[in-house]
Amino acid sequence: MASNLASAVTVGPIVGHTTDTTVRLWGRGERQRTPGGSRRCHGVAQLLAADSPTVLQARYFKLLAEDDYTGSVDFEGLRPATHYRYRMGFFHSDSEPFHLLPPLGLDLSSTGTGSFHTAPSPGPGPLSFVFGSCRHPSPLPVDSEEVGDRGDRIFRTIQAQLEQGLRTDAVLMLGDQIYADVLRSDRTWPEYCENYRRIFRQPGLRGLMSRLPTYMLLDDHEIADNWSADRMYDPKLPEEQRVANKARYFAAMMAYRSYQLVHGPALVREGVEGRTNTLDGYWYTFQLGPARFFMMDTRTERSYLAAPPEMMGPRQLDAFKQWLLEDREGLKFVGSSVPFFPDVKLAGYMEWERKDKWAGFLPQRQKLLEFMRDEGVKRVVFLSGDVHVSFWSELRSTSRPDFQVLSLVSSAFNAPMFVPPFGMFEKEGILDGQADFVVRRSGGYTAKSNFTRVTWNEPELRVEVFERKGEKVADSRFTL
Repeated sequence: MASNLASAVTVGPIVGHTTDTTVRLWGRGERQRTPGGSRRCHGVAQLLAADSPTVLQARYFKLLAEDDYTGSVDFEGLRPATHYRYRMGFFHSDSEPFHLLPPLGLDLSSTGTGSFHTAPSPGPGPLSFVFGSCRHPSPLPVDSEEVGDRGDRIFRTIQAQLEQGLRTDAVLMLGDQIYADVLRSDRTWPEYCENYRRIFRQPGLRGLMSRLPTYMLLDDHEIADNWSADRMYDPKLPEEQRVANKARYFAAMMAYRSYQLVHGPALVREGVEGRTNTLDGYWYTFQLGPARFFMMDTRTERSYLAAPPEMMGPRQLDAFKQWLLEDREGLKFVGSSVPFFPDVKLAGYMEWERKDKWAGFLPQRQKLLEFMRDEGVKRVVFLSGDVHVSFWSELRSTSRPDFQVLSLVSSAFNAPMFVPPFGMFEKEGILDGQADFVVRRSGGYTAKSNFTRVTWNEPELRVEVFERKGEKVADSRFTL
């Protein structure tokens, strides 16, 4: 392969799961047709020191047709809290990587570039990250020039904060990164992949993800509105509908795996040839400086047909409980695409919207809260999105005055025309179905396109909400 044949990745690059000594980088190539068929697509990435042109490490990685020519590559042996640069590109060849030139010496100066900071070492210290959800499509026509600006402006604002020197260790995107069922109706794998390519190529989002470690969860609009596993198995549905729902689900999840999952911690590299995308579940954990994170899958395992209804299956539930017990006193953030609490005041024909949240799974929520209370688990902060407004709430126990759980909701990156009023939420009073747990107070309500910045300086947690052009619209502090 000649050194001038590598091209910039067509989507990405994305800085994925980053620890104090490792980084995972993601990118997409492209199919190349030849008279004899498609040639192999290879990704190549180089890691450089922040202030030097010297290449420290380089790797080839596979970009397979069955993954829509996406893939990720890992670099190890890095230094904590250190700034690095990288280059990433792709090329086509009939050869396997071991027959190619060593990637360390390739000229990738004209390909995709980016930079990142490794995480601080685990232990006491400051931490700051941003999170949000729901990049809702604009109601304007799809070909309007304003669509890209409205949906993409907020990510340029986060980048502007970076350039102003605001510490930002990561960005968390908690669901509805695409809308497969608004202004379109994705049902096949090519349709879902095209949606991801269109959204992830937006310049503000693309620039942000090339600089900050990015962690993602899925919610319903990555599949279809208010999705649950019951749609594939409910005997009340016609068989042809169940078959169509299964086909839609598997198409959506194949695309989700390629574009969101494999640059996060859920992908496990076992060092076995041919096994590069081993997954143990759609939930995952990671650590960032003084804090541990558990990112739940609150969408694909939920079942209203279970007795009682389950938001999470037994394996994920057991993994979450064990994770809580591993450090009862430490700072813990829990990502849940739908709010853990408070509940929404909806009934009658709108009750389905209430039950789409944790309010539809009261027995499982009660058992989780009782488990945390009885086991003395402290410093738990739930992060969620979904409801297209932002606010915070504090939960207490009447039997254990020292029990405290915070819920931080941040949505939407791009808000739709209608947003729910604050009065729609049960922002004070006994939590539905769980008499020992009381929502003591709520605040910071924001009904604009927004993101939330969470900053930790022991023992204070600061929660700041910014609208899409950068104006601060809420600022709250908590002692944990």
